[in-house]
Amino acid sequence: MADTSTQANATVVGVSEAAAQEIKRLLPSEVGKSGLRLEIKGGGCSGMSYGLSFDNARENDQIVDAHEVKVFVDPKSAIYLKGSVLDFQGGLEGHGFVIKNPQAKGSCGCGQSFNV
Repeated sequence: MADTSTQANATVVGVSEAAAQEIKRLLPSEVGKSGLRLEIKGGGCSGMSYGLSFDNARENDQIVDAHEVKVFVDPKSAIYLKGSVLDFQGGLEGHGFVIKNPQAKGSCGCGQSFNV
């Protein structure tokens, strides 16, 4: 199968330095994986939810190469993620990856589900 993935321009998804550092920290324990997949799935209390998993590039993926890490986004998810920023926050009020999505019109309290 031919590699038909494309390099994404910076407007698809941004990756903060903090998110990149956390991906770099976690990736070595994910044997055989080359980056982080960011996707949109149906479901969640607001209609759509974010998915994050370590993976490899797939056919037609857009590949965001930022701060020496790769983030893979499939074409369907790219529509809903355009202009978003993947960040990582830590602190007393919890920590984890956070997606700042300018297209989200509403979200649930946990921040993992949204609608457009």
